[in-house]
Amino acid sequence: MAFFASLKLTIFLLILLAMVSIIGTVIPQNMMQADYLKVYKESTYVTLKAVGFLDMYHSWWFVFILVLLAVNLIVCSVKHFPRTWRFFSKPTKLLDKNLEKASTLVWRSPWRAALKDPAELFPRLESMWSGKWQVTEHRGQSGPEFHFAAEKGRWSRLGVYFVHLSILVIFAGGIIGSVFGVKGFVNIPEGERVTSFYTYGEQQKKVELGYAVECRDFEVEFYDSGQPKEYSSDLAIYQNGKLIKEKRIEVNHPLSYEGFTLYQSSYGAYGGAVELELNFRKTGMVLPLKLEIGRPLRLPERWGWIEAVKFEDNYRGMGPAVQVLRDPGNGVKPYQFRVFLKFPDFGKQNNKTAEFCIFKNVEQYYYTGLQVNKDPGVWVVWLGCIMMILGLYVAFFMSHRRLWLRLAPDEKHPERLQLVMVGNANKNQPAFEDEFQEVVGTVKSWK
Repeated sequence: MAFFASLKLTIFLLILLAMVSIIGTVIPQNMMQADYLKVYKESTYVTLKAVGFLDMYHSWWFVFILVLLAVNLIVCSVKHFPRTWRFFSKPTKLLDKNLEKASTLVWRSPWRAALKDPAELFPRLESMWSGKWQVTEHRGQSGPEFHFAAEKGRWSRLGVYFVHLSILVIFAGGIIGSVFGVKGFVNIPEGERVTSFYTYGEQQKKVELGYAVECRDFEVEFYDSGQPKEYSSDLAIYQNGKLIKEKRIEVNHPLSYEGFTLYQSSYGAYGGAVELELNFRKTGMVLPLKLEIGRPLRLPERWGWIEAVKFEDNYRGMGPAVQVLRDPGNGVKPYQFRVFLKFPDFGKQNNKTAEFCIFKNVEQYYYTGLQVNKDPGVWVVWLGCIMMILGLYVAFFMSHRRLWLRLAPDEKHPERLQLVMVGNANKNQPAFEDEFQEVVGTVKSWK
């Protein structure tokens, strides 16, 4: 039991948890084998999978660390709680010699007369230091004694236990999410709907949403370098054919409905249409064309075929480009070339062909890549986080402050009375010392 209550064990487990969490951040989790093999050698992949680093947060050893830390917190709390509970069940009411000697804040002064009724001092005490004052009559060695005691913030001693409890609540929320939650992905082309998604990992499982999600529109902005600047999706949710909810989502601005949260994760191109002008050098004729990417188009007369094979957002830093396959027919060998949106004269300068194309416009079709999460333990985790904030505030910024007064015969002069006041705070003693001196000044004004 001493092993589980060790502070060294707590520190070791926290450091270990931080280290493995860093590993889980550096190594992507729950990817496909093919994706891992693009980054790691096959032997490295096998090793990482064997030790559980590819699905670390569901591995037995990670769960074991959390369980061991939870046991450590519980044992520590159980071990030290009885002493804390004594402050609640058996508060110190008598200012005896031992308490007086152990205290650093002590003030003594002669008192003019004995009290006829101890209650007559309560109004002064409450105005001097707010708190519920209690009086205890005690038979001392030199005569009758009256002991007055009051305290503030007694429950602040429970702050550390509240922090421990909040950590256990967070662990419970994480376990609930791990066992009952699900995380996956779905790609939705513009204008289409889906009703399910697939989980991450090699063994992908299909999960039904219970409603339909439509990608009405997708927008992406690029830097001059061709890198994506920002992208967003206009989503709509339909249930039983009726529009339930709609929202434009961006990175870190998800859409949530019926326990599922849809995050903007990625995007990709899956086709589109380009507008070209086919120019015949010999006749000067210009033929406007609109080509679906990847779909050949038969030209009129005997002009053969033409196809926009591939579109690229930024080909070698030259901006949007389309790869064109041209089959003129009439025994002429088919050939390919590229045309650029930013360089309309690029094809015209190639005099090897009897015709050239000018790239006029593109209507790129995209799909939006969404990460789909369902975590029933997230609210438990949030509750634990709120509890932790409150517990840390109480533990670090509040203190248990106590005052004792004893009105009793002076030991050296039994015929006289002496008033002794003692103060104590379990935290922030310097600040309480100033408060104690203010109380002393108030008591002095009574004379």
